[in-house]
Amino acid sequence: MNIIHTIGILFDGGPLMYVMLVLLLVAITVIVERFYFLHSVLKTGSSFSEEIKSILKTDNGLKKAKEYCDEHPGIYSSLLSVGLNNLCLSKDERDEVLTEEAMRHTKEMERYMWVLDTLITMAPLLGLLGTIIGIMISFNVISKTGVSHPTAITGGVALALLNTAAGLVIAILCLGFFNYFQSKIISIKKQMEYVVLQFENFISKNDLKDNNSFGSNQKRIQFENKNVKIAANESALS
Repeated sequence: MNIIHTIGILFDGGPLMYVMLVLLLVAITVIVERFYFLHSVLKTGSSFSEEIKSILKTDNGLKKAKEYCDEHPGIYSSLLSVGLNNLCLSKDERDEVLTEEAMRHTKEMERYMWVLDTLITMAPLLGLLGTIIGIMISFNVISKTGVSHPTAITGGVALALLNTAAGLVIAILCLGFFNYFQSKIISIKKQMEYVVLQFENFISKNDLKDNNSFGSNQKRIQFENKNVKIAANESALS
């Protein structure tokens, strides 16, 4: 009964309180989705980097690493697969391809973050607007009844202030989780850099001598296939 009474008081704050409820539901949805996604990526990254490190040290390390990436799809495996599939390129060219792939995954990690960023500013402004409307209504009551009903006037102002309070609560919630998610995204980027560094160090130390995994003929075929795709894309654009 107390909960129902509390909810009734909140919605007495005016029509903008319904908008606040919608914004709160949107914020909670985004927070839950991003929390689950980013934590699952971080958890995968911790085990993936160690697993790849041990795989690359074995015989036919490159071949086994590619098989492992195919069996465990994800951000890190996708990034490493791009490196493995472009061994025919020079290091600078391969770095450009890896950077492009990393940027694609960065967009995936930052998905819906703009919603929280928008709510941080929008919610307090809507709350302030609701409060101003409520105070205007209270002054309208004064003009009609005078000061003979002070409780009605002060009660109206108190309910109007609920809009500001609701807006601030939503903004504080979004701000806290926005900064928290940003820190997790930075951690994921560092894990991605570590995976790529492991791969590049292995390539430089072994000088691409894992002949059982990627021989020169296979590199040549990969390079030719890449050129064929580029030529096809250029012809389609023309």
